[in-house]
Amino acid sequence: MEGQFRIDANRRTLFVGLVCVDILNLLPKYPEEDIGHRCIDYYKQRGGNASNSSTVFSLLGGNAEFFGTLADDTELSFIQRDFEKFGVIFKNSIIISEKTCPLSIVILSLESHTRTVLHTNKDLPELTLDGFVKNINLNSSEYGWIHFEGRDNAHEIARMLSYIKEFNKVNEIHIFTSLEAEKLRIAPYLDELDMWKLPDIMFVSKDFARNQGYTSMEQAVTSYYKKVKTGAVVICAWGEMGAAAMSDQSGLVTSPAFPPSEILDTCGAGDTFIGATLFALGQGKALQKAIEYGCKVAGSKCGVQGFQNLTLLKDVFSQFQLSS
Repeated sequence: MEGQFRIDANRRTLFVGLVCVDILNLLPKYPEEDIGHRCIDYYKQRGGNASNSSTVFSLLGGNAEFFGTLADDTELSFIQRDFEKFGVIFKNSIIISEKTCPLSIVILSLESHTRTVLHTNKDLPELTLDGFVKNINLNSSEYGWIHFEGRDNAHEIARMLSYIKEFNKVNEIHIFTSLEAEKLRIAPYLDELDMWKLPDIMFVSKDFARNQGYTSMEQAVTSYYKKVKTGAVVICAWGEMGAAAMSDQSGLVTSPAFPPSEILDTCGAGDTFIGATLFALGQGKALQKAIEYGCKVAGSKCGVQGFQNLTLLKDVFSQFQLSS
């Protein structure tokens, strides 16, 4: 399937979903309850699955845009400056007044290499089809790929994917679509709304698959592949085991993980995998090569604290140039 998902370099990949602010606290080990603890370090960064994936995609040299709702509060300028810093377009995002920016408190343990996320989203509305149609002009030929982070607005995501599907039926230039199933809350809607059959690529996380009873990435993709539409692809990253994928052309393919010499921060590794894999597929790489590339870039991210150090991330990712 080499070249199946290649898109022109001048066409953007749109990442649809959440952007929030992350406050990350680095501790020697996971804290005990009801006593004080001193952190080794802390830092603040722009977060959210789709937001992180757009950052990685841009750092790798891709033409990335983020689309979501933004709260017009004290964090708005920080988020906008950070998108600009990483070269991610966000001009079409919807700014909503009198709402609060979502916030994540992340506990990073050096001992166990775990990240524990405490997320709060007070009142920021999710995206709707109406907002998508009003702000994203598919007829402009700007977009080659649209990736959706699976969130609580599953009904609206299904409508947006269906809208793109209908657009593709009557237009010569095809827009590829992908959907991430990470949050367990979306699970019932994938079947209820028949969302498995809407995207060209379905990304399924390890935690999502394990919650549904699967014990390996190979087992997960083989089973989920039966649910997707003809010609679609299922991809599942499985942490330290690597990733697996399946398509009608490639069959089952796998990649090992590529951990760094020292694991510093696994927060955002899954988002990194998605951003890097989409970049490789958009460059025309075969499915097995694309997930291997995703694993390499995600592994390198685990050796870097956060996403806030632009220069360091560029240096780390620069070693993974896509071969011809």
